[in-house]
Amino acid sequence: MFTGIVRETGEVVNKDQTEAGATFKIRCREVFSDLGIGHSISVDGVCLTVTQKGEDSFTVFAVPETLRLTNLGRKKPGDLVNLEPAARLTDFLGGHLVQGHVDGTGEVVSICPEGDSRVFRFKASASVLHYCTMKGSIGVNGVSLTISGLGPDYFEVTIIPHTDEVTDFGQLKPGDQVNLEADVISKYVESHVKRVLGGAASVLLLGAFLFGGGLLFGGTLPVPTKAVLLYYSTVANKETPIILRVARFKPDIFVEWESVSHQGTIHLYQDAVQEGRKFVTESLFDAGVDVESPDAMTTWLSQSMYKDLKQNGQAKIELNRLPLKMKVVGTGTFDLMVDKQARQIPVMTVEDERKNTWVFYDDAENPLMVEYKTPRYRKYLKSVSTASWPGLKWIKQIPPVK
Repeated sequence: MFTGIVRETGEVVNKDQTEAGATFKIRCREVFSDLGIGHSISVDGVCLTVTQKGEDSFTVFAVPETLRLTNLGRKKPGDLVNLEPAARLTDFLGGHLVQGHVDGTGEVVSICPEGDSRVFRFKASASVLHYCTMKGSIGVNGVSLTISGLGPDYFEVTIIPHTDEVTDFGQLKPGDQVNLEADVISKYVESHVKRVLGGAASVLLLGAFLFGGGLLFGGTLPVPTKAVLLYYSTVANKETPIILRVARFKPDIFVEWESVSHQGTIHLYQDAVQEGRKFVTESLFDAGVDVESPDAMTTWLSQSMYKDLKQNGQAKIELNRLPLKMKVVGTGTFDLMVDKQARQIPVMTVEDERKNTWVFYDDAENPLMVEYKTPRYRKYLKSVSTASWPGLKWIKQIPPVK
């Protein structure tokens, strides 16, 4: 077990790799006296065993599986690595509990200065991002760090000058590969809840993930009657708000909407919610309209389309009367304000034949569109409000279910 507080950077002075694995000889100073044959040491976040000691160096061995799953396979003589000896029970826990069991590798996407510090953005897999939370902990090359930003396929950390000096972060550049270890406590909690609660665990965990302050039984993103959805439309760097007020949510959906210059209503019949294959996007918000259609969708995927995308990875639609094919290109999370609190929701990213990107809330009961992006246009969901209700402006009486 480690703490993620790097003691020093060591230098790879020799690497001998065969089909059986790779032997690394690493030169160090500060941690050298603490090491003995058979001791564990974290090398760039990978827990390895000391097999030999020299005058100013030690030797470790990495099996082929370790070389495949970490960045050690790319290391070469002259490279620096972060070093931390195994923690003692009496040690001060300055970082967080780190096992040295790497979950996967990430890639440096960008490095941006912010005051005296630098913000690193790392692309990561969905399996790692699944355990990431804002202000939560993550191990990057064995360094205990706090997550300062999250996106659908990335996370960000802020590196202070001291961390730059005592770790190998000072040498990282865009495109470099790093070792990632998600917070072990998050893994334990998920595993225990799944074991105890069985099939209900995923629903309950999603509720806790979205609402933090307690479990939301039912676990869906709240879009009940009287929910308010705030979208933003961006064209040529000009951003305008679009407000959707949900007057009824299932068996069919009835909403009213307003933008800076227009307003209107949308009525999606139960058939459209279940089977709809025609999708209306931009034109719906260009002018005030009242849409009543048994098969035209907007903002939500139909349940049949969602099923096709989840099971087959693709679906056919008509977008503004033109036939298109859609295919799933990834999954991840999406930042959202829910009742004035920053949350993340699981999403599915879809691309159509025109290379337009769609992002949907990954839930069969409520596959809400949270983002639609083209080269010239973007619409994205900013917030969902259920805590207060300003009242419907134009709908005096909700139509009956037909």
